[in-house]
Amino acid sequence: MSHIGLLSQSSSLKNRITFLVNQQPDLTVEAQLTTPYETTLSNLDLLLIIPDQLTDYDWIADIHRDCPLLKLVVLGQRLERYQVEHLLDAGATAYLLQDAPNHEIIFAVKQALADQRYVDARLNPCPTRLNLISHSYTCLSKREVEVFPYMVLGYSNKEIAADLFISPKTVEAHKSNVMRKLHMHSRPELVRYALQNNLITA
Repeated sequence: MSHIGLLSQSSSLKNRITFLVNQQPDLTVEAQLTTPYETTLSNLDLLLIIPDQLTDYDWIADIHRDCPLLKLVVLGQRLERYQVEHLLDAGATAYLLQDAPNHEIIFAVKQALADQRYVDARLNPCPTRLNLISHSYTCLSKREVEVFPYMVLGYSNKEIAADLFISPKTVEAHKSNVMRKLHMHSRPELVRYALQNNLITA
């Protein structure tokens, strides 16, 4: 089990990420922080930092200096490429935009825990996303991208609706759109597609 800390001034963001992380069987949120000095960070495997203002990025180098083994994932605003590279040089392991879909946040966290760097595909397209250009995945809407992993994992419309705060009828509409856009006709096809394109891990 990997122990995750969340560092942000925003309670709503911390609650959203906590809910997402705690759904994973191998991850658990150990601490919600508003400053990096509220707990012993060495008890954590990874710290997910959600900066609320540009000065919050200064924490990254300080935290990395004090806890060099702690993995740091930043969920921030759109920055210039050189700024992201500066953050990675300062000690961040992964950088995502705050509106990244749920499955990409989890993927980045797991990559960081495996000592692999990750940058949001919209800032620096990763091979997986480049390979998908010839497919229809990149045509999915943001909400359809959120629904996609639930479909692959076999969640019911009611369960998806509860997690995403939408109605079961809306879920059904999104599921139909996903299947149509990806030219799929069954869940096994969808699972195969997701595995082949590294959208989920086995």
